[in-house]
This record gives sequence, structure tokens and C-alpha cells, in this order.
Amino acid sequence: MDETADENFIFLPSTTGDGVLIRRNQVVGARPNGPNEGAVVYTAAGPSIYTSLTTKALSRLFAAQVVEAG
Repeated sequence: MDETADENFIFLPSTTGDGVLIRRNQVVGARPNGPNEGAVVYTAAGPSIYTSLTTKALSRLFAAQVVEAG
């Protein structure tokens, strides 16, 4: 498998088990998981993924621009 194909997948650790392998381009958004730790990740296919990663950790994973309040 070439390097480009390898970069298309990410592994997100789960809050209740091992985790999930997903294509990077299938992630469409995320939000904090309320009072629970981690985040809810929304996918293009529909199902939500509950991960133990925080939204800040996800933003670094996707090289997202972080805007600080104030």
C-alpha cells in the first residue's frame, strides 16, 4: 500500500472499547461529549462515534485552525 493510502485512515480510540478505524475524509464534525469525557465525532455516513479524544486533540489531528475566544 502506498503512503497516500495510509494517510487516508485514522484510528479513533473509543470511550467504551478498542476504537474505530475511519477514513479521514468521512469525518464531518465533532463536539464535546457533554459532562462525559471525550467527544462525539460526526461522520458523512451517518453514525456518530464516541471517542475518548477531546475536541482540542481532534483539532490537532485534523490540523484545524483554532480560534481563541476574547
